[in-house]
Amino acid sequence: MGLKGLVFAVILGIGGCQEPDYYMSREEVVAMRERVREMFYHGYNNYLEFAFPHDELKPISGTHTDSLAELGNAKRRKDSTYQGVAMTLIDSLDTLAVLGNKTEFARAVTWVVENISFDQDVRVNLFEANIRLLGGLLSAHNLAGDKDLDLMPDYDGELLELAHDLGNRLLVAFQDRYSRLFPYAWVNLKSGIRKNEVSDTCTAGIGTLIMEFGLLSYYTGDYVFYHVAKQALERLWKLKSQKDLFGNTLDGRTGIWTNHNAGIGAGIDSFYEYLFKAYIMFGDKTYLEMFAQTYNAVGRHLKSGPWYVEADMNSARPTHIQFNSLQAFWPGLQVLYGDLSSAMDTQDAFFGVWKRYGALPERYLLKSQIIHTTERYYPLRPEIIESTYYLYRATKDPKYLRMGETMYHSLQNISRVERGYASIKDVKAKTLEDHMTSFFLAELCKYLYLLFDEDNFVHQNSDNIIFSTEGHIFPLPRALHEEFLYGFPSEFDEDAVPKGRRSHMSHGSSGAPEKVSEKDFTCPLPPRIPSPIDLIVDRLNLTRKKNQEEKNESLEAPNPSQDPNHQCAKQVSHGKLNIEVGAGSFFVTHRSGESVHIRNLGTSPVEIVNHIPGKPSVALALDGTRGAMSYSLRVLGRHGQDLQFGASIALFSHEALALVLHDDKISTTAPIPPSPDPHLQVFLEATIVRAKPSFGCKTLENADAVEGKIAYIDRGDCTFIEKVLNAQRAGAAGVIIGNTNAAEGEEDAHFMMGTDGTERQVEVYSVMISKRSADRLISVLEEDEKSGTAENNPKIFQLSRLTHTLPLSPSTPTQTPSATSNINPTPSNIPSKSIKHVSSFKYRTLGEWDIQVQESDNVFLLSVEAL
Repeated sequence: MGLKGLVFAVILGIGGCQEPDYYMSREEVVAMRERVREMFYHGYNNYLEFAFPHDELKPISGTHTDSLAELGNAKRRKDSTYQGVAMTLIDSLDTLAVLGNKTEFARAVTWVVENISFDQDVRVNLFEANIRLLGGLLSAHNLAGDKDLDLMPDYDGELLELAHDLGNRLLVAFQDRYSRLFPYAWVNLKSGIRKNEVSDTCTAGIGTLIMEFGLLSYYTGDYVFYHVAKQALERLWKLKSQKDLFGNTLDGRTGIWTNHNAGIGAGIDSFYEYLFKAYIMFGDKTYLEMFAQTYNAVGRHLKSGPWYVEADMNSARPTHIQFNSLQAFWPGLQVLYGDLSSAMDTQDAFFGVWKRYGALPERYLLKSQIIHTTERYYPLRPEIIESTYYLYRATKDPKYLRMGETMYHSLQNISRVERGYASIKDVKAKTLEDHMTSFFLAELCKYLYLLFDEDNFVHQNSDNIIFSTEGHIFPLPRALHEEFLYGFPSEFDEDAVPKGRRSHMSHGSSGAPEKVSEKDFTCPLPPRIPSPIDLIVDRLNLTRKKNQEEKNESLEAPNPSQDPNHQCAKQVSHGKLNIEVGAGSFFVTHRSGESVHIRNLGTSPVEIVNHIPGKPSVALALDGTRGAMSYSLRVLGRHGQDLQFGASIALFSHEALALVLHDDKISTTAPIPPSPDPHLQVFLEATIVRAKPSFGCKTLENADAVEGKIAYIDRGDCTFIEKVLNAQRAGAAGVIIGNTNAAEGEEDAHFMMGTDGTERQVEVYSVMISKRSADRLISVLEEDEKSGTAENNPKIFQLSRLTHTLPLSPSTPTQTPSATSNINPTPSNIPSKSIKHVSSFKYRTLGEWDIQVQESDNVFLLSVEAL
């Protein structure tokens, strides 16, 4: 029997068993509904007594946590004065409405309006603040203003004012629109983006904004929110691989993938969900086409029987054959899409894991059918109950009522404590963690209650509502479709806003950041859908360059002050090319899929990122102050062996340069004189030692041998940052990670290693080398170990930052450094000086099509020739 059949059979017990009788009487259903009601109030009342107005309840100790500052694995500042914004209350407002508690709903809304301010000195995760807080406010605003529900007859849109204020604070994440492709993942609600903010973001973080931001635009008429979210989603779509798969994390500034694992779980899950729900919500078939394309790709490359694995986005080769609990939303999404048979099969598989442990472990290994050694917890996630709810609504099969009943009893038996419900620390050992997440009340209890409440208003109005990824109830008015499909007004007239939609625009003394005007983010609104937010240029000139005379004419710089159009450029198709143009930014895509992104023109540095689908992206910098994202690693082996490898530095090592250079353990002198520019070359004189265990995913067994040395570690089994931190704790001076599990055909590939979303401090340099390079290095290390000379023959670890890695045309030699096509250059190939400003250059891409850029008076002109 193959793997797929084996896993399915063992977990679900497939065989000749007779189908059980799942019938549940009306009385049983009503009794279950009331049990779930009591479950909600046991959590809610204890939150109010022991944690309110802080963010979340600690039910074992009967205390609180202001966890908004910690979501996304953030490290909270020791001097933080943040004391919460009642996140659990805001997140669960609409659950009170679902339970029919008008009195408590009105009391809670009134308290939020009168007491909550988002003028808080707290760094929050954009994704989490959006889905929990902004989504919670918009949902409650929608329900409070619903005259049929009559929850608050005197409600006058006060929650919308609060939502608009929060939205403006989150909007700051998009502020570096000229130098970043995507929003920052973190923003301080009071001060905005901190200096040297983390650049990495995950796919879900980019793709899970469109519903909340779009609804905020609809309610307020402030359409900048929809613009920025739509722009981010469209740009993300362009970064899919040739197999139509998306990676997990990327550098938000460059768009370079830092984690190539494609999947449907953590880090990417709600991206799929919001693609399809954006179609339902806004009526734009483009979203449906995008979803259908990627849904089919998931089915082709990631589906294994009823399960879904993780795979490399470029090769589709499996990387992790495992289930993670955030995948459990997938059957519910499949129900919405109409793939009911697949949804039922996958739900059965997932529920089999629940029955085995009484909860869903965070990760479950499919081959060995055991829980992941370190991810054994269950933080009261709602996704499997959400899918159970959708399947019951679609089929009315009482089997799903019984599933809900089973999961209810599991939670009662394991998670319920005197003061609420505790997360499960280890689903096998049944140990608990002192934390009740806000989504336990906002989502889990809501979906479980609705499963057993056939007469709920949600079901009487199901064609006109849609749930967000946090389980918040959003409306689907016909006007929303019409407005987003057929264009926005060129001028917004507040008096024309339907009652209940008008925002209280004055923020009084709330201390909100100055409202960002639409002109700062987007072009003036045309009659139809506007162009993306940062595509603002004075003039776009494209030419096929038939001769030199024509070319020079086309590159003549216009005078912006005399240009009556001062127009906002849209995406332009030009022969084989598609061009996006922004202020000092060009994004050119060839129909072959190759793309070049040029940005920050006229500032320091000028950067070019060249990408061919299925191959590692190559970056070029025409300014050495920050350098390119490509490095050369040189190792001097025993008997004068000189190994030189291409290398990629870890994103989390960028700020470690000064620490490394001033560490007393490391000598900055070497046989080769160091460069006068420390940003270009780093020399570490230390022995390279192989870590034990080789993957470096736990405390190093040979810490004594590693201390003061450079640790070599194989890729695999845990995150890059975990490996580096384990080596750092052992006292390593630096880390080399070998891409030893590279897919076939990618033996020469290495890439920038991303963070894991935390702020754990790395203080040593860490680089990745390719599998082929790693094999050579290991061979030398083994030879030294066998001869017993490893300790007596230190290696010279030379990390050289290159100012460029791609050949440039020699047409402008006085303005462009001499080029080399050698991907692993020797030190003599590395330019000692770098360009601070480039006014014009000609660039030939990997696919051999030419781009020429010229600048005059801060107006940038692009000329492209597709060969």
